[in-house]
Amino acid sequence: MFAEETLHLRTSFFVLLFVGCCLFSEASGTSPCAVHTGSSCEECLTNVSCLWCSSNNTCVDYPVRTLIPSTSICPLSKARWGVCWVNFEALIIAMAVVGGIILLSVIVCCYCCCCRSSSSRYFLF
Repeated sequence: MFAEETLHLRTSFFVLLFVGCCLFSEASGTSPCAVHTGSSCEECLTNVSCLWCSSNNTCVDYPVRTLIPSTSICPLSKARWGVCWVNFEALIIAMAVVGGIILLSVIVCCYCCCCRSSSSRYFLF
């Protein structure tokens, strides 16, 4: 009987400790990125979930729910993510160009391999 009560008290203690830690971490409200506000871009971008805004030298959490961060957080021309020397606007344009080139290459390869080779075989017979 005494062992069951001790086990119940220990379990209750650990549950309360876990809940207290979770509540304390939520109440603190400081994100890992906000710690780097006012420092440098390089320090901010050591964490891949951070976005550096060079217009006001703030380090904010990258808004993962939206693909592209809104301009209310930071203008795209002033936002840095990943590396400090490329702004987010140029990064989007470069990724779109590379994606377009890859897509066009796949379409040309499919045309050359499938359509031209089958039509040339047709004319050989």
